[in-house]
Amino acid sequence: MGRLIAAEFRKILTTKLWWALLIPAVGLALGWAWLSAIFFTDVANEIEDALDVAGINDAELSLSSLALTRAMNFATLFPMTFGALALASEINRKTITTSFLTAPSRASVLGAKGVVYTVWGLVYGIVVALAASLGVLIGTDGALPSAGDWIIILLTGILSCILWTLLGMGVGALLGSPVATLVILLLYAALVGPVAELIITVSTEGSNIAGVMPNGSANGLTGSTAAQLLFDQIQSLVGDQPTPQQREDFDTIARAGAGAPGAFSLWISGLIFVGWTALFFVTGLIRNQRRDIT
Repeated sequence: MGRLIAAEFRKILTTKLWWALLIPAVGLALGWAWLSAIFFTDVANEIEDALDVAGINDAELSLSSLALTRAMNFATLFPMTFGALALASEINRKTITTSFLTAPSRASVLGAKGVVYTVWGLVYGIVVALAASLGVLIGTDGALPSAGDWIIILLTGILSCILWTLLGMGVGALLGSPVATLVILLLYAALVGPVAELIITVSTEGSNIAGVMPNGSANGLTGSTAAQLLFDQIQSLVGDQPTPQQREDFDTIARAGAGAPGAFSLWISGLIFVGWTALFFVTGLIRNQRRDIT
């Protein structure tokens, strides 16, 4: 297994794909975070003015966690694409045939790929998280979330990148066509998923149906984290204990602001997305245990 893993790393590092996708991932995360931070800073200033009118003085509210979350969620398109091409390209070009015939078993090849692309998902996640953080720093003139909140949000964003990488790998393994895989995944993750989730959430008056979907649960992993941290921040300023309905309304609005309309809580969203990732990843590997490689 060790030699297969080393071979996979060499195979990736001798191509341009890993950095050709990493560079735009950095640019998108930084730019999206920058613009989002400017917008949410204006919103925070308006809320602070309202709190001041209500008699709550010296209220310092930061919505940078929402900007950070939205940027990382959008940038996951690139590790997803990287994972999608992991097996789809080799199957399409039949270069996987040599690996299957020379390795001890197909399972060992697929297992090695799973390990390697998990590591690459981690690399993408760390780089995207740092780029998004830099964008927020620029857009807010240095106002990142507190150290603890920042680390928690970054960890959920990094986990989301890893899971999207593996989910993309699973879909690519199932379809075996890089074009079909990319078209389906990019259309869903960038357009169909977000629009459908927003429509479903609005039309069902804030139900959690969208949070069960792959994109909705992935965004909920980070979005619900940001919403919880923002709630804690506001409660520390206001001091009053909200009613259950007020808390539910706040979560609905904050999660939508973080790009996760209809999402469940952090842990439930995470478990749902892990389930989707496992479903596509495992079925993709099973499919390639039996695929004709001639």
